[in-house]
Amino acid sequence: MSSINPTYSLLAKTGIGGLVSGMDIDELVYNLTASSREKITKQQQSLQLLEWKQDGYRNVIDALREFQSSYLDLLSAANFRSTGFFNTIKASTESTAVAVTTTAQSYEGTITIENIIQLATNQTIQSKEGVSRGLSTSLTSEDIDAFLGALEETPRHIAINLDGRVKTITFDQDFADRVNTDGFEQALQSAIDDAFGVKDPDDRIIKVSLIDDTLSIEAKGSQVTLNAVGEDSEILELLGFESGQSNKLSLNNPLQYNSFAKDLTPGLGGIYQFSINSVEFKFSQMDSISAIIHKINSSDAGVRISYSSISDTFTLVANESGMGENIFIEETEGNLLEVLGLKGEGASVTYGQNALLTVEGQVISRSSNRVNINGVLIDLLKTSDDPIEIKMTNDATSLMEPIKKFVEDYNAMIDLINGLIKENVYRDFHPLTDEQKEEMTEAQIEKWEEKAKSGVLRGDNILRGLASKMQTLMMSTVEGVGITLHQMGITSAGYQENGKLKIDDRQLEEALKTKSAEITKFFTSEKGLANKLNDLITSYTKTSGVKGQRGILIDVAGLKSTSSENENSIYDKMKRINDNIRLLQERLKNEESRLWRQFTAMETAIQRLNEQSLMLMQFTNSRY
Repeated sequence: MSSINPTYSLLAKTGIGGLVSGMDIDELVYNLTASSREKITKQQQSLQLLEWKQDGYRNVIDALREFQSSYLDLLSAANFRSTGFFNTIKASTESTAVAVTTTAQSYEGTITIENIIQLATNQTIQSKEGVSRGLSTSLTSEDIDAFLGALEETPRHIAINLDGRVKTITFDQDFADRVNTDGFEQALQSAIDDAFGVKDPDDRIIKVSLIDDTLSIEAKGSQVTLNAVGEDSEILELLGFESGQSNKLSLNNPLQYNSFAKDLTPGLGGIYQFSINSVEFKFSQMDSISAIIHKINSSDAGVRISYSSISDTFTLVANESGMGENIFIEETEGNLLEVLGLKGEGASVTYGQNALLTVEGQVISRSSNRVNINGVLIDLLKTSDDPIEIKMTNDATSLMEPIKKFVEDYNAMIDLINGLIKENVYRDFHPLTDEQKEEMTEAQIEKWEEKAKSGVLRGDNILRGLASKMQTLMMSTVEGVGITLHQMGITSAGYQENGKLKIDDRQLEEALKTKSAEITKFFTSEKGLANKLNDLITSYTKTSGVKGQRGILIDVAGLKSTSSENENSIYDKMKRINDNIRLLQERLKNEESRLWRQFTAMETAIQRLNEQSLMLMQFTNSRY
């Protein structure tokens, strides 16, 4: 839209171009339509001025939003709306038993903790024993004979998966001979050792035992899974195992496909239902253990459940620490929690305890390991019999530079707004047409347009209103706070500076040292300066909502990459002008066509007259 083409070339050109009359028809048509072309050029210039005006507004929007992001945003390190930003009390300690953080209520001084007797703990419920059935089965001498008998015709195989490492065990006549020589327990142990390359018994992970007709395959701290090779599951069944049986639970398998030490008994409809801290849970036999864990942990029950494949146990821990019973369990359908070792005789309950520490001779009991003493947050990390000294020192002058930067950036923002309001207007410099640009250098175009766009927002009522509101706000008082910017040494820079501020460093430093609490309230209270300034900027730059409910400047000029980009009053005006330009161009084209028809008719008539004149001359000459 920024390029202006006043249609110096004719839009419509049809007919004879002055070949008979000798006239320059192009120029005649162009001159006769000059008025129409001028109308189009003025519309295109208006369009360019609107674009420049929109750019000016958007520059102000960007400056306001950048200032808001730097000093008024909750995520900013220099958030003037936060009491934490104005907290200049710093806490320190040489002890490793605590970590300390100050708050807005902290003050200079020293806190001495004589000792930390105990830390707060969370109530825990844990399985007393492994909850999986493991790899243990009854194996009598008759069972061994049947197993060896199955090897007489052909070797048989099983696969053992040890923590993801799979090896095949072959049972053949050599294995049968070894059983007859060393016994079944030693033969199976040797076969497994050979498969996994174990030379020294001390290096074994998988250990086999056969005691009192009970065969057990153990691997403490590791997961062992027995699988059939191909479709031959009979050889595993002869040993008393099932294909896929493991010494640990498989969290991704449905409940019914896991082997538990106790039999799972669902309630009506195959459902397991229970509540933890009054939060109801319902699962089916097709739910996996991992899904159960996720649902409990993401609920409002206030607990976390976990499974340890090392100990093969479940642990339920209350989120809330401190003494008392913080986990209430009720099982209403099925026995899932009992099977998981979290209810009944198989559950071990350890109740939480409060943190105990001694401060100034007084024993303090807290349910959490975070303790607030004199506005200092103290995280208890470990018990200690040694005194712990915490020092709080005030470094109010650390706010000097952030406040000076705040004022500096505020002045830059005011400068931008006032600069646009008071910018000179050069009435002899209009937006350039394409033909004019062709006759100029890039430098000349840049200098011309610098003056042409100057003053597009001069005296703008919206910007004047914004500047006035900001200046009034900066000089206002905050109810219930006994300090102003003026008393901090932040005052008007003078009438000629149009609302900019200046700082008396010495007065500001003194105020920070002696009036830190008042300064904090002045900026951060609900009706404090920072919150009022944030509200004011938002009222001009808000991009959310529908047209008419956004910020004042957003509704006027919009903002790129937001829904307001094509939903603002300037865009609407530009659209109307573009529609008008298209209409004027169509009219110009029709006007040129009409003139060309007229000149063509004239050329045709002249040609006929010439032809008739030539014939008369020839007739006259022939008679003489």
